[in-house]
Amino acid sequence: MKHRLMLGLLTVAAVSAATLALAESWKPAPGETGTFYDEDYMRVDATSGMVLVRIAQGKPNGPYKAWPASKGPIIMFALDCLADKWIDLGMDFTGADGGLPKGWRKGEKIDDAKAAAGSAGRLACDSRDSLPKAELP
Repeated sequence: MKHRLMLGLLTVAAVSAATLALAESWKPAPGETGTFYDEDYMRVDATSGMVLVRIAQGKPNGPYKAWPASKGPIIMFALDCLADKWIDLGMDFTGADGGLPKGWRKGEKIDDAKAAAGSAGRLACDSRDSLPKAELP
């Protein structure tokens, strides 16, 4: 019985780890060498209509749980594609955070949304209508 319980717990842990690994899908940014965007993170905020994007430079062997700071941070953006503006959501040096800062929708909007996040930002804005909508905090 004790061995079955341990095997069951290990199986649950392995499935949980596999689920976490599937939560990120890093793809090469079109036309940019060494820059990747997290396809699974890209979504539209149901409240504001802004598109959330994460980009990073380095290798695409996500998930970035042990992303070395020497490779550069994961940079998070909220893109207001219709107004061509963006909000800096900060940087994530470990890849584990991924959370949105409190009051993120009230951040300063800066011009040129598509240029801010590079080709991943252009891709996000161009595919905005087909991205999943999410109720975000």
